[in-house]
Amino acid sequence: MRVMAPVRRGGLGRGERIVRGVLGGGAVLVGIAGWLTVGGWFAWAWFGVGLIGADFVITAVRGYCPLYARLGRGRPYTADQSGIRRGWSPGGH
Repeated sequence: MRVMAPVRRGGLGRGERIVRGVLGGGAVLVGIAGWLTVGGWFAWAWFGVGLIGADFVITAVRGYCPLYARLGRGRPYTADQSGIRRGWSPGGH
Protein backbone atom coordinates (compact mmCIF):
# COMPACT_ATOMS: atom_id res chain seq x y z
CA MET A 1 0.00 0.00 0.00
CA ARG A 2 1.37 3.37 -1.02
CA VAL A 3 1.24 6.22 1.49
CA MET A 4 0.71 9.64 -0.03
CA ALA A 5 1.39 12.97 1.61
CA PRO A 6 -1.71 14.96 2.48
CA VAL A 7 -2.44 17.69 -0.05
CA ARG A 8 -3.95 21.12 0.49
CA ARG A 9 -6.42 21.30 -2.38
CA GLY A 10 -6.16 24.50 -4.36
CA GLY A 11 -3.00 25.63 -2.60
CA LEU A 12 -0.34 27.43 -4.63
CA GLY A 13 3.38 27.19 -3.96
CA ARG A 14 5.59 30.22 -3.46
CA GLY A 15 7.07 30.06 -6.97
CA GLU A 16 3.69 29.78 -8.63
CA ARG A 17 2.38 32.69 -6.58
CA ILE A 18 5.27 34.89 -7.72
CA VAL A 19 4.83 33.92 -11.37
CA ARG A 20 1.07 34.50 -11.22
CA GLY A 21 1.55 37.89 -9.57
CA VAL A 22 4.09 39.10 -12.15
CA LEU A 23 2.21 37.77 -15.19
CA GLY A 24 -1.14 38.91 -13.82
CA GLY A 25 0.14 42.39 -13.04
CA GLY A 26 1.56 42.64 -16.55
CA ALA A 27 -1.71 41.50 -18.07
CA VAL A 28 -3.61 44.11 -16.07
CA LEU A 29 -1.29 46.87 -17.31
CA VAL A 30 -1.48 45.67 -20.91
CA GLY A 31 -5.27 45.38 -20.64
CA ILE A 32 -5.60 48.92 -19.32
CA ALA A 33 -3.30 50.29 -22.04
CA GLY A 34 -5.23 48.43 -24.73
CA TRP A 35 -8.58 49.53 -23.32
CA LEU A 36 -7.52 53.18 -23.41
CA THR A 37 -5.93 53.17 -26.88
CA VAL A 38 -8.24 50.94 -28.94
CA GLY A 39 -11.90 51.52 -29.68
CA GLY A 40 -14.77 49.29 -30.66
CA TRP A 41 -14.86 45.56 -30.08
CA PHE A 42 -11.09 45.31 -29.56
CA ALA A 43 -11.48 47.41 -26.44
CA TRP A 44 -13.61 44.62 -24.93
CA ALA A 45 -10.91 42.06 -25.78
CA TRP A 46 -8.35 44.16 -23.90
CA PHE A 47 -10.79 44.49 -21.03
CA GLY A 48 -10.98 40.68 -20.90
CA VAL A 49 -7.17 40.46 -20.80
CA GLY A 50 -7.22 42.84 -17.85
CA LEU A 51 -9.82 40.73 -16.03
CA ILE A 52 -7.80 37.55 -16.51
CA GLY A 53 -4.75 39.39 -15.19
CA ALA A 54 -6.72 40.59 -12.17
CA ASP A 55 -7.76 36.99 -11.46
CA PHE A 56 -4.11 35.91 -11.55
CA VAL A 57 -3.14 38.68 -9.14
CA ILE A 58 -5.97 37.82 -6.73
CA THR A 59 -5.12 34.10 -6.70
CA ALA A 60 -1.44 34.97 -6.19
CA VAL A 61 -2.22 37.17 -3.19
CA ARG A 62 -4.63 34.64 -1.64
CA GLY A 63 -2.44 31.61 -2.39
CA TYR A 64 -5.56 29.66 -3.30
CA CYS A 65 -7.01 28.79 -6.69
CA PRO A 66 -10.64 27.58 -6.77
CA LEU A 67 -10.10 25.87 -10.13
CA TYR A 68 -7.16 23.88 -8.74
CA ALA A 69 -9.29 22.90 -5.73
CA ARG A 70 -12.08 21.69 -8.00
CA LEU A 71 -9.59 19.64 -10.04
CA GLY A 72 -8.04 18.21 -6.86
CA ARG A 73 -4.65 19.77 -7.53
CA GLY A 74 -2.66 21.30 -4.71
CA ARG A 75 0.55 21.19 -2.77
CA PRO A 76 1.53 19.06 0.23
CA TYR A 77 0.90 20.30 3.74
CA THR A 78 4.02 21.41 5.55
CA ALA A 79 4.75 21.16 9.24
CA ASP A 80 4.90 24.42 11.16
CA GLN A 81 7.70 25.17 13.63
CA SER A 82 6.17 22.95 16.31
CA GLY A 83 6.28 19.97 13.94
CA ILE A 84 2.51 19.49 14.01
CA ARG A 85 0.77 19.11 10.67
CA ARG A 86 -2.35 21.20 10.51
CA GLY A 87 -5.46 19.97 8.72
CA TRP A 88 -4.30 16.37 8.56
CA SER A 89 -4.63 13.38 10.82
CA PRO A 90 -2.49 10.22 10.67
CA GLY A 91 -5.60 8.09 10.18
CA GLY A 92 -6.46 9.94 6.98
CA HIS A 93 -9.75 11.25 8.34
